[in-house]
Amino acid sequence: MAEPDASAFFLAAGLPAAWANQSAWRCLDTAFGNGQQFLRVWNAWRQDHNHPRILHYVGLCTEAPQLDDLHQAATSQPDLSGLVKLLVNQCQTLGPGFHRLSFEGGNLLLTLCIGDLSKLLRQQRFQADTLLLDPDPAQDTTDGRWDLWRVKALARLARRGSGLALRSHTGGLLRPILQQCGFVLPAPLAAERAEVIRVEFQPAWQLKNSRVDAVVPAVPVTRCVVVGAGLAGASVAAALARRGWQVLVLDKAATPAQGASGLPAGLVVPHVSVDDCSLSRLSRSGVRMVLQQAQALLRSGADWDYSGVLQRFPGSEGDAPEPPPLWHTQAGWMKPAVLVQAWLAQPGVRFQGDSAVGGLKRQDGLWQVLGDGGQVLAVAERVVLANAHGVLPLLAGDSNAVNSSNPVTDWPVLRTVHGQVTWALHADSPPAALAALPAFPVNGAGSLLPHVPLKEGMAWLAGATYQPDDEPEPGAQSHHAANLTRMARLLPDLAAPLATMLATSELQAWRGSRCVSADRLPLLGPLTGGADQGLWLCAAMGSRGLSLAVLCAEMLAARWGAEPLPVEAALARSLDTGRGRSNAP
Repeated sequence: MAEPDASAFFLAAGLPAAWANQSAWRCLDTAFGNGQQFLRVWNAWRQDHNHPRILHYVGLCTEAPQLDDLHQAATSQPDLSGLVKLLVNQCQTLGPGFHRLSFEGGNLLLTLCIGDLSKLLRQQRFQADTLLLDPDPAQDTTDGRWDLWRVKALARLARRGSGLALRSHTGGLLRPILQQCGFVLPAPLAAERAEVIRVEFQPAWQLKNSRVDAVVPAVPVTRCVVVGAGLAGASVAAALARRGWQVLVLDKAATPAQGASGLPAGLVVPHVSVDDCSLSRLSRSGVRMVLQQAQALLRSGADWDYSGVLQRFPGSEGDAPEPPPLWHTQAGWMKPAVLVQAWLAQPGVRFQGDSAVGGLKRQDGLWQVLGDGGQVLAVAERVVLANAHGVLPLLAGDSNAVNSSNPVTDWPVLRTVHGQVTWALHADSPPAALAALPAFPVNGAGSLLPHVPLKEGMAWLAGATYQPDDEPEPGAQSHHAANLTRMARLLPDLAAPLATMLATSELQAWRGSRCVSADRLPLLGPLTGGADQGLWLCAAMGSRGLSLAVLCAEMLAARWGAEPLPVEAALARSLDTGRGRSNAP
């Protein structure tokens, strides 16, 4: 019996008419296959003048899409060949887990989820507007792929009125289960397997939202104030502005990126751990996402470079032999201040410098952001604090900023860690040092960026040191020595040339302070409990702001908009502001 063609599920879902004039639309495809359904939805979104501002498409698959299969989709749908090329470019090196791919300037987001169907469904936290049940003909529902528990997990992701497109044959097989889970089916169903129908989620009972992991409905898109114009704040501002928010970014400095985000250049590279810990998994997702932003917004070779990074694991003397190096293809270097400026230049974002925030006040359902003298700097429905180590002093000085049942003293400790980067121009470096520089960045015991174009000329950068706030300051020369010692372990051929530079005045220093949490993971989530969660925190990126800022910003925007999360729900919880507290909101 003939299978439905690629347009059957799309038409049965009522698209594109169903999404007309909506601010966002969320599709869940339970069998991504070769991406034909995604490509058709993408193409329709492109051509529709009434399309939603943001289109989310979540595709579930047991294994990563094969590039040959994606190319085959172009053969079967020649009019979509251009889109196929864009998709293939981002589908490299995908392993198990969630992968957020960005298209159309961040307005079309594909989240590819690879793994077991049941586990993938349980790790979703969003409300789907359109659901596609096994549009890939390679899946067969008769083998028990869809049982009661999986359909229940699917229903948990539907809102009242969500449409589910499926084969009429499948609908007949699953009618009792679908009805039990709240889906209303037409009667009678056609017997032909090729026919695709639409059923609607309209449970006869009142939906409850009492579960801890329940999807929170989207909040209205209005105004937001972001405090802090570094990587954390600027990335949040850009993510919200793409969704229609009007965002004002305040900073005590006159210009953006005057804190740790003012680093001349930094590595964008995943964290590596033996147990593949939360930081490693988060950083892999974050690196992919920030590289997508760089490709869209920055100048390759001048502001960033998709160079790849060599990871080495040098041990101290007497240790076991060094493990073999690891090559990161999805990695490179980037100038964070340039990225911050690009984000703040996005439509819907406004920057206001020389605006030190001294307090917060909740009045008439709005947040007033107050200056040092008590003057009102801004008023908005929502506020995001992204001012690093300035967060706790701000909250501690204003009892109205947090719910009285959640005192600031219960929050995880935020610490300030100072650091210094050692750098020098190639023109000021001895020939032996230049000859020993690798062609690409190296990470391990410290890091080396060998070729970075600065306004002064081509330079190399090494570092950075870690100086806790409560320890004595050792001085610039000691920081230089520490950085060069690590470089000698990382790249022994550089040891002698760099040692000669330590005694000269050619070494330059850049100093900054990082904000870190007790477990070295960012803090992301509401600072207020109950129904009013209008005050949020996005901070403590540590030395990984380039790797984690975009991920955190997209996660915040997803939680506000009831959108798909860019990572698994369990992994997202590792960033929650309430972790480690006895009375988290």
